[in-house]
Amino acid sequence: MSDLTRPCGTCGFAVETPVARLSAATLGVFSDARFPGRCVLVLDHHAEHFESLAPDVASRFMADAQRAARLIRSVTGAPRINYVMLCNQVPHLHLHLFPRGGPGDSNPRVSPWELAELETPMAADELEALREQLDAALAEHP
Repeated sequence: MSDLTRPCGTCGFAVETPVARLSAATLGVFSDARFPGRCVLVLDHHAEHFESLAPDVASRFMADAQRAARLIRSVTGAPRINYVMLCNQVPHLHLHLFPRGGPGDSNPRVSPWELAELETPMAADELEALREQLDAALAEHP
């Protein structure tokens, strides 16, 4: 088992398709055909509340979110990113990043959860290609 896919020892949450470890979190690509390039940024240690993070960890997590958003936009060409941090279903601090406004986005003005289309997994080869593109973009812009 890769260190990037190892589940949290406290809650068991794990990144299913990891791209890379960043400063305070691991970036993973999410299998959602509605939003190619959707990613999740998972804090590397267990925490349930953003406000409980030490200031330096919170700062590094937000810097990771900025870096991830730049990567997603560079790979997908999306004009916008939606940032969603709920943590009410999975008790481990994580941030969803949704590329929005691209050609396949049926309604970019509503939240991803308000769309009529159901979440559909990506084909495995498409997901892997996207993971590789994000990894390559990360290597180009460390």
